[in-house]
Amino acid sequence: MTEPYTFHAAGRLVDFMRQASEPGLINLAAGIPSPESLPSRELATAFQKAFADDGDNLFAYHHPDGDHRLRELLAERMTRNSASVQAKDILTVTGCQQALQLMLSVLIKPGDIVACQVPIYYAMLELISAAGARILPLPERNGDGIDIAETVALLERWQPKCLFVCTTLSNPTGSTMPEASRAQLVSECRRLGVRIIEDDIYAELADTGAPKPMRSYDDGTTVSYVTSFSKTVSPGLRAGYCVPGTIFEQAATLKCQQDMHSSVVSESILRAFIEAGELDPHLARIRERNFRRRKIATNTITKAFPDGSKIWPVKGGYMLWVELPSLVDMASIRDSARKEGVVFAGGRVFFPDEPDASYLRLNTAKANEIELVRGLEILGAACGA
Repeated sequence: MTEPYTFHAAGRLVDFMRQASEPGLINLAAGIPSPESLPSRELATAFQKAFADDGDNLFAYHHPDGDHRLRELLAERMTRNSASVQAKDILTVTGCQQALQLMLSVLIKPGDIVACQVPIYYAMLELISAAGARILPLPERNGDGIDIAETVALLERWQPKCLFVCTTLSNPTGSTMPEASRAQLVSECRRLGVRIIEDDIYAELADTGAPKPMRSYDDGTTVSYVTSFSKTVSPGLRAGYCVPGTIFEQAATLKCQQDMHSSVVSESILRAFIEAGELDPHLARIRERNFRRRKIATNTITKAFPDGSKIWPVKGGYMLWVELPSLVDMASIRDSARKEGVVFAGGRVFFPDEPDASYLRLNTAKANEIELVRGLEILGAACGA
């Protein structure tokens, strides 16, 4: 039986971010988009429009909850996707990472239990570990993510303070929870009094568009929703938002204590970008780009990796989760690949303890197509193909 336990996160976000901008590498590691895929020209135009509209106010203090017009636009967008949200329900944040930290800080004290799908984003594990919480792992077994019946049984037994789940294109596996499972999980967590932290940062990268979030099945009493534009529009803007629900005031107070408010310039640029109608055409372009990159990577992995390697199924995005046919010395593979200028994310950092298989998370978006193929061939050889 799975039980809660304390742990120390194996990965460090700071190390991944330092490596992300290191020159001269074929970077298959960090979960970041390529600069060439970002709408730089449209964002420059949006900045000019924002400066023309806002003038000196662009460089002044503003409301701690965020730009009001931007929050209206975000609420309209969520409402079109079946989540009944108003501008006053939204708190802008400095990237999804801050939103996750805010939710945990409000909900968790040392010793509390956090249920979490596993494997999961290494920085989330770092936050749980730093909070002194005990983790209740919920294993992912296929492309649909966690098993709802198994999850409910564990929630009933252990009564965690909250449940963290990345519902669409979960990092690292790429799993996407079916709509029926989303509704069922919200209903069960409401019954059990377990707060859900829903990370929806990759939803807009789904090949068929963003699915309905779990927040669409809730009024804010059970689901706290977090997301950002770092994976879609620009990581450099550090622009994200959350819908905390009934813990809004606690989250807003803590946010204001941390940084007063998010970047006025970034929020104004994003507002102008959305108002100009640039977001959806841009999303369509990068979905097509990501699909092509995943296809190239899948074909290369099939040819270059050891026989029996398994690529978990995904429905969008730019990352692939690869399970090797046997346990390997991942440190040796990392060193061998690094000597030839290739870096990747080994699977261990996405688990609170040692996994029972050897995994790799591979970013197909950052390197150009020639480098992507070359990097995967080098990595396949290092894995023993």
